[in-house]
Amino acid sequence: MKKQYDVVILGAGINGVAIAKALAITGKKVLVLEKNHIAFGASSKSSRLIHGGLRYLEEYEFSLIRESLQDQKYLLDTYPALVKLHPFYFPVYKNSKRPDWMIGLGLWLYSLFAKHGKKSVKVSKEEFFSEFKNIKDQNIRAVFKYYDAKTDDVALTHKIALEAQDAGVNILEKTQLKELHLEDNTITFETTQGIFEAKLLINATGAWIDEINKKFNLPSSYSIEKLSGIHIVIDRLLIPEPLLLETASKRIFFMIPNGETTIIGTTERSESSNIDDIKINNEDIEYLLQESNKYLKTELCASDIKEVYIGTRPIIKSKKEISKMSREYKLDLHHIANTRVLHIYGGKLSTFNSLARKVVNLLSKK
Repeated sequence: MKKQYDVVILGAGINGVAIAKALAITGKKVLVLEKNHIAFGASSKSSRLIHGGLRYLEEYEFSLIRESLQDQKYLLDTYPALVKLHPFYFPVYKNSKRPDWMIGLGLWLYSLFAKHGKKSVKVSKEEFFSEFKNIKDQNIRAVFKYYDAKTDDVALTHKIALEAQDAGVNILEKTQLKELHLEDNTITFETTQGIFEAKLLINATGAWIDEINKKFNLPSSYSIEKLSGIHIVIDRLLIPEPLLLETASKRIFFMIPNGETTIIGTTERSESSNIDDIKINNEDIEYLLQESNKYLKTELCASDIKEVYIGTRPIIKSKKEISKMSREYKLDLHHIANTRVLHIYGGKLSTFNSLARKVVNLLSKK
């Protein structure tokens, strides 16, 4: 027997469950289909930050930064046990490709966009090295401090999923979509857990979105660049607070204390294979170790690594070089007779709340 829903959402990552919750609150009967488990993809393999994206300043993505920092304030206020504000430190070395004034100006502007009220400041080298005892103290020009938020990405996604379920959403994990039929008056989903019907399909599968569109011949307006990000987890605390550092190629990477460990990341590698076939690359691990060791008094080696994880980010494809592609998301809505298909392209952990709100607003328009 076919079960009827108003909306079927593919993907139980942070965007999928947030959209499900937002639609259920408006009275919609919502089903989420997830082939693995909640937060299986990039939602559990991030840098675990709720931030505006400091490096997006160089690409003039001010609207994305502003939106991300507005969402940050909402999450700080709404989920204080899961999202916490921390000081972040940015030491500038003599070989840095960015001048001090540029970094200081960027952090001032970033703090201006932020809603938490904490301003960026320049701190003395003495103060910095008294706290960051494992960091080399040679060739440093200046140190800046600003504020951003940390979270547990898995716990946050599960919290939103639980709130969605409390609002009436049905989330089916370990459920494969076998067939999808677009008809004039309904969309039929044949799955390993039954057959379902709805008039609205929302594709929130993240990095799998192009594969889903191709497999089920869904209309779409965009395609994605699949960027995998490697994080290594060191088996001890190296620093007391999050640290931004610059690679030889001018990229920014993080060292982030996490419990009794330290997360270091991330890389940016374009992928051509299917998402499920992407593997961790030893060259990326060596790259993170090599870049980190430029700043650490005691060098790290492979035996110091407790864990390595990889997440693939769905970036909307453009003609720009990979590192400069926009991180903004797109809501791609298609009308097919009396049914609708909405694709969620892009999106990041920090902006799930505003993305879900925009989905509700878009779907409510006549």
